Amino acid sequence: MEKKPIFYEAACIFSIIGSSIGFIMMFVATFFFDPVTEKIRQVTDLTATEKLSPVYFALLMAAFSVSLAGAIKLYRMQRTGLYFYLTAQIIILFLPVFWLGNNGFSVTNAIFTLIFSGVYLYHYRITN
Repeated sequence: MEKKPIFYEAACIFSIIGSSIGFIMMFVATFFFDPVTEKIRQVTDLTATEKLSPVYFALLMAAFSVSLAGAIKLYRMQRTGLYFYLTAQIIILFLPVFWLGNNGFSVTNAIFTLIFSGVYLYHYRITN
C-alpha cells in the first residue's frame, strides 16, 4: 500500500471525528426528542420546532453513519468510501433544506464538505 499523503490522512481523521460526533448527536436527538427540541427552542431563534420530528433526526443519524463508513473506507484507501461519503454528505446538506425550508441550509457545512470532498477527489487516483 502506498503511503498516504498527510492532507488526505488528516481529512480522513477529521471526517471520522466529525461523522462520529454527528452520529452521536443525532442519536441523542432521536431518542431524547422532547428535551432536545426544548433546548433548541432555548438556544436558537428557531421557533418552528413543530417541523422537527424523531424521523428527521433518525434520517440524519443514518446519513452520518454512512458518512462515517465512507470516511473509514477512505482511510483504508478504498475507493468505495468516496461514494459512501459523497452521497451521505449530499443528504446531510440538503435534507434540512427539504425538511425545514431554506433556513435549513448550512453554509459552514457546505464549505467543509467542499474542502474535504476536494481533498478526496484530488487523491482519488491513489485509492484502490
